[in-house]
Amino acid sequence: MKKIGYKLLILGTTLLLLLANVASASACIISHYQPEVPETLRK
Repeated sequence: MKKIGYKLLILGTTLLLLLANVASASACIISHYQPEVPETLRK
């Protein structure tokens, strides 16, 4: 029973990591907007 629980935990973790990578990668591809730094913050 412990082996099944361990494998399910590994599978769940892997799926969640894959979902997080896909979500973050799609957010980075959509917009490449980089605002200009205000002159007061430049040094």
